[in-house]
Amino acid sequence: MHTHQAPRWLPQSGLPPSFASRIAERIARSRDPIARLHAGRALELYYEVGDPHSQLAAALARRMRARLGTRLDIRVVPAPDAQTYPEAAKQRDFAARDAARLAPCHDLPAPVAVPPAQHAAMQALLAQTRDADEFLAVERECLAALAEGRSLTAPGDAGQTTAVLAANAQRRRKLGHYLPGMWQYRGEWFWAIDRLDFLHARLTADGVLSGDAPLSVRDSRRLVADGRDPTAPLEFWFSFRSPYSYLAAVQLLRQRERGRHPHLTLRPVLPMVMRGLPVPAIKRLYIVRDVQRCADAQGIAFGKIHDPVGDGVLRVLSVFPYDADTDTQLRFAAIAMQSIWAEGLDLRRDANLASVFARCGLDWTHAQAALARGIDTTHAQAHRDALFDAGLWGVPSFRQGRFTTWGQDRIWMLDTPEAAHAA
Repeated sequence: MHTHQAPRWLPQSGLPPSFASRIAERIARSRDPIARLHAGRALELYYEVGDPHSQLAAALARRMRARLGTRLDIRVVPAPDAQTYPEAAKQRDFAARDAARLAPCHDLPAPVAVPPAQHAAMQALLAQTRDADEFLAVERECLAALAEGRSLTAPGDAGQTTAVLAANAQRRRKLGHYLPGMWQYRGEWFWAIDRLDFLHARLTADGVLSGDAPLSVRDSRRLVADGRDPTAPLEFWFSFRSPYSYLAAVQLLRQRERGRHPHLTLRPVLPMVMRGLPVPAIKRLYIVRDVQRCADAQGIAFGKIHDPVGDGVLRVLSVFPYDADTDTQLRFAAIAMQSIWAEGLDLRRDANLASVFARCGLDWTHAQAALARGIDTTHAQAHRDALFDAGLWGVPSFRQGRFTTWGQDRIWMLDTPEAAHAA
């Protein structure tokens, strides 16, 4: 991978990174050696019954099956635990809407809702399959039956199903992940249909994928964005501790330079862990590696990381230029997050925080006066309340009119179909 410099409108500080950030950079740019050792050379898909993104991935597996020159294993797994899947009800509600939006854009069948009372039966049917072809056939039969209102009949011993689910979940964790709808190949993870370009590159590099065609092509013009009003303000919730928020902020800056998203409202919030939502180590490790490859692909500087959790975040939120114009606020957010995620600067230090102000053309003396008055998270608390009221929970999140979505991977949904397709 190549190390990209920050774009011209995101000047770097020139200050030395912290020692901790250099260690973080090595982790971000590495592929888990233990996972590579134990993974083997099969392509794996981890499938959860009732997860709509798992259904999209399975539908894609049918499409790509003939092109694969390596074994495909599909492993049924239980629901994620609460630590790795906080606000589960909100996440599941969003997943259903999100997958339904994505399916037509990738010419995939719409996901089928699996009633909770049918989960155990479908798990048992999938757990007894012998290979990927049988798994895909049984999965399609189950979904067809449920779509027609027919019930499933669980075969065999429930204890055997429980053992299969537990073994697959244990293998997934051993190889470094925690969520369903994930592809695993040689110790590297690829989410559902959002990381297909990276998966395509890995399979092609190993010579186990025939043809040059992408695994899937997204047609943004087929998106049904119910409730999205292009004339309404676009609300952007983000956290300074979220590297995906950093990628989103840079993307929005670039797009605003091209005249898009003229009515943007920034809503910084406290990080999940500072709002009482856990972020386990296995999740943090996957995220920094995933963001590294996304940042490389987008030409965004990343890798030297100094975690701002605690006082670093509180100080940035206290001095955020809430009264400034939108472009200044967005530039401040992007440069502050670049300092954290690409330059390894400890924002608890005045010199490092002052460099953010200098690069934004803002008066550091006003920030010093604000800090002297004490930490102020009033705005962040109000933004958190608005986030929850919108039915959302994490960052980066977006709302435009009645349309809401989550993740830097969904910014394309916030544009006109023509502009999104061109991007």
